[in-house]
Amino acid sequence: LFALCPSIACGGGNARFVAVLLVSIPALLVCCIFAQFAGLKVADFAASVFAMAAVWPFALLRATGEQLVVLLHILRNLGKILICPKMSSRISLKSYIVDFCGMLLREGVTSPRLTSEQVAEKCLGRGNFSALKGRVAIVTGSSGSLGLEHARILLKYGCHVVFAVRSPTKATALIEEMKAKEELSGSSTVLRVDLDDLSSIRPFVDSFLKLGLPLNYLVNNAGIMTPKEFRASKQGFEAQFATNHLAHFLLTELLMPKLRETRRSGAEARIVILSSVGSALCRNVDMDLCIPPAPEAYNGTAEYGISKALNLFHCRELQRRCATDGISCCAVHPGVIHTGLTREGNADSTVLYDSILFKWMHKDVPQGAATQVYCTLSDQVPSEIERGTCFWYNCGPQKAAGVAAPGVRDDLCGKLWEISEGLVEKFR
Repeated sequence: LFALCPSIACGGGNARFVAVLLVSIPALLVCCIFAQFAGLKVADFAASVFAMAAVWPFALLRATGEQLVVLLHILRNLGKILICPKMSSRISLKSYIVDFCGMLLREGVTSPRLTSEQVAEKCLGRGNFSALKGRVAIVTGSSGSLGLEHARILLKYGCHVVFAVRSPTKATALIEEMKAKEELSGSSTVLRVDLDDLSSIRPFVDSFLKLGLPLNYLVNNAGIMTPKEFRASKQGFEAQFATNHLAHFLLTELLMPKLRETRRSGAEARIVILSSVGSALCRNVDMDLCIPPAPEAYNGTAEYGISKALNLFHCRELQRRCATDGISCCAVHPGVIHTGLTREGNADSTVLYDSILFKWMHKDVPQGAATQVYCTLSDQVPSEIERGTCFWYNCGPQKAAGVAAPGVRDDLCGKLWEISEGLVEKFR
């Protein structure tokens, strides 16, 4: 068993060089101690040591091979940026290395590793589980990962959470499971919406409005990441563009009267949009050519970066349009987190999750949800917006990078709004 430990530690496509040594050396010491006290024959002990010595170099070679594959993919990507029109038209070496990787590095180095629980306690007070009583939130994609964790925190502090999900049965079961584990003082409603189908947005909004509730928090959380091949939504739009941006744009527009009504009543109203440092991948967005994306020009990584840049453009335009209404709008990068987002991702997403280069900056789900909880609950957010912030990560305001950053292509905020309005008009 000890001899097999290095192979087990390096399995599953998550090999690390240090895992082999950290497992093998203690295992060898344990074998020596066991041999001494158990009175093993020299030949038996020598055989066990030989078995271990025979196994771990192979595990090390396997680990080395996996990391080399990841490194080769990074180099291949850099080459494609230089010569492949599908990538070079939207991603440059500067945007890939300086903006995207630079922001990832800053996020990893400066991460406070706060959890959503810690952020909620800081914003609302420890044990103040009625702090959000009377408030209502809609969270898209709340049947898993970040959305579920965000919804759980809101429920715990007394908020009425509307689970906007594709599978109500799954969400209902998850809510019961959460309630069995801890006291959740808030109530919940589960409503179906399919962000891959624009025709499902209006029925969802109508169902919500029939509840007669206010709307304090709209959390546009759901999304998909880097499908390997072009996939069309129900209306024929590229899936990342449709899910990450267009469906949420329509949802926000249809709910805006309710958000304004809630704010006029004296209660707070906020919109939280899940963007990403992936927005920094884009060196340019030619909206006349790539909105909506065409199948023949598809590159999963480029389209993901564009969809996240559109999230940031959308947030910035919302901030401008909602300034007089007192509605706070935030774009959030949660961090590098293992979630269902990557289940169909291409090799570029694998680089982030399997490369030893990025392992040190990974967050778990409670840490990943912390920033969106901060933007939902912190009383600092309105003043941060007044100071010009549009992008948050690590539970605080940050400077955006890339084409969607303030001062780069500010004209695209309004242009995106006009294009999006035209695309969703018949689904209002």
